Amino acid sequence: MGTMVIGRRGIFGLLRVGCAAAVLMGSAAALARDRDAGSRVSCSGLTSLTFEGNTGITAATVVTSGTLVTPAGQTLTNLPSFCRAQGVSRPSSDSNIYFEVWLPTDTWNGKFLSSGEGGYAGALNYTRLGLDGGLDELLRRGYATTSTDTGHLASDPWWAVGHPERIVDYLYRAKHLVTVAAKGLVKAYYGRPATHSYFNSCSNGGRQGLMEAQRFPEDYDGIVVGAPWNFQSHSNAGFVWNAQALSAAGAAIQPTKLPAITAAVLAQCDGFDGLGDGVIADPQRCPFIPATLACNGPETDSCLTPPQLVALEKIYKGPSNPRTGEPIFPGFALGSENGWGGLVANLTASGLGNGYFANIVFQDPAWDYRTFNFDSDMAYADMTAGVLGNSTDPDMSAAKRRGVKIIQYHGWNDQTLQPAYSPQWYETVARTMGGLRETQEFYRLFMVPGMTHCYFGPGASSFGGVGQQLPPVRDAAHDVQTALERWVEKGVAPERIIATKYTDDKAATRTVRLARPLCVYPAVAQYSGSGDPNDAASFVCRGGAPAGGDDDDHDR
Repeated sequence: MGTMVIGRRGIFGLLRVGCAAAVLMGSAAALARDRDAGSRVSCSGLTSLTFEGNTGITAATVVTSGTLVTPAGQTLTNLPSFCRAQGVSRPSSDSNIYFEVWLPTDTWNGKFLSSGEGGYAGALNYTRLGLDGGLDELLRRGYATTSTDTGHLASDPWWAVGHPERIVDYLYRAKHLVTVAAKGLVKAYYGRPATHSYFNSCSNGGRQGLMEAQRFPEDYDGIVVGAPWNFQSHSNAGFVWNAQALSAAGAAIQPTKLPAITAAVLAQCDGFDGLGDGVIADPQRCPFIPATLACNGPETDSCLTPPQLVALEKIYKGPSNPRTGEPIFPGFALGSENGWGGLVANLTASGLGNGYFANIVFQDPAWDYRTFNFDSDMAYADMTAGVLGNSTDPDMSAAKRRGVKIIQYHGWNDQTLQPAYSPQWYETVARTMGGLRETQEFYRLFMVPGMTHCYFGPGASSFGGVGQQLPPVRDAAHDVQTALERWVEKGVAPERIIATKYTDDKAATRTVRLARPLCVYPAVAQYSGSGDPNDAASFVCRGGAPAGGDDDDHDR
């Protein structure tokens, strides 16, 4: 695997030794101020405050111009007046966690809603350029909000090599410390705490949300978890698995073949939900056999050679342990192949796979994906970075006892994070928590047919998630954040969420093409057989064999 920059066991030994003490550090002054809920601190006065983890505020100014230029040069407009607090948390001598907290001066709705950070973070989620979930859009909606770089810069691809504390910061410590500071700033600036604290993000942000619920259930009252990267070590192993499969002799699948693969899958399974619309409602029920695409003559874009078929089957199946045969992680879903352009072109596990194993796990920029052993190396990744960053503890009793509510979603056409893991993970939680009904009291999963990673795709994919087009209405029926707040604040759990498909994917487009209901897992939306097929009201949520041993076949 190449020469290590720092010994593996030494560096992760340091991680485990220093984690707990750094997180528990706090400021007596901040605690005293927390007891005084009646006083208010001016925006500029926020720089005098300190918080847990050696956290301080370096600057705080009121922005009244309606515009702000981000460090990346993006100009944000139509912003209400707000106090922009900039801070740094240094829980260790090698930590430098930058964050910002935006506090509306006149338009605060009384709540705190944190953004999350995708991928390996390294930059704040200032804006999605007119789409949902950036600091700018959350501010416009009246929330006090925050985001962080999690302790490193995205411009440095080897930020983790030789920096064990930065790894801890990214994997779990930064989000918690920034949350504590942000909630403290809210209380100081407004003279009272937020009525409720929420988190809404996707991908690595989904991992962050589950990490908060598992490690720090007191941080948030409600969490929206999109396409979570929460079994990070195993999901990344899947990227390496795919690269090894596609780089075998003659196995590379040209992007020009992807439409034929998708067409063959849809021809067999598109109508399972009662409607042929180019979207498979539940790919797990699709019995497609890749061998039907075998070339019977010269190779064309409409068929696959034997080595290509082997690679395709491996991508669908996902990685497994060569010694035990045990599956490591699911593969990518049937019907999502049109979105695999980046997947089939990546023959070296670059991007997320290399960023995890070369940078974080093995601490070796020269690491070669071809050497990865899905037995011993997999175990090592689990025991080092995995124990810190995998938010996979299914015992979520503490969050449930506190009253935390969680809504998770995942698109079946996700081309980045393998979607079949979300049902598997949810079923594990349900078994641990006493069954499906008991789990649904605080935690519900919605699978999204036809949605790619977090947003867009051939299916209806706008319902208030980060990076999505804004929903047509900000109500509990169309907006997942509003649905979460109604659940937390009024005790009304979401039974369906209506997802919208616009005529194109542009941020400003508001012409609706169709709508579909998203159903509480394990139910699946099916066309009722009558009514407008573009209207969500023409679909029913029909249940199957649920998790946790309950029998709950019903329509909703």
